[in-house]
Amino acid sequence: MKELQIPEGIEDDPNAMEMIRVWIGNKDIQVSMLLGMWEEASNFEIDEREAWGELLADLIRHIANGLTQSHDYNKDASEMRIANSLIKHLGYGNDTIQGEIQD
Repeated sequence: MKELQIPEGIEDDPNAMEMIRVWIGNKDIQVSMLLGMWEEASNFEIDEREAWGELLADLIRHIANGLTQSHDYNKDASEMRIANSLIKHLGYGNDTIQGEIQD
């Protein structure tokens, strides 16, 4: 099993929290998420769905930046290609997503 490194400096932040973990295994994608964090935080006045959209947008920017460094891809073109692929795949209406919230 291969895990990624925790980003540098995160261990020094007592308020840091892991929001999502994604694995490819057993011929499927497995996900763990911290849902409800924004709604439960008194200092955030944001809809949980909007917050996840912002997180995903930031993740796309990080992926595009990494691909620029590792593959010399154009960063802006990569952001758009990933975002367009995301929208396209959301439209497939894949109803095979399973899972339940666990404590």
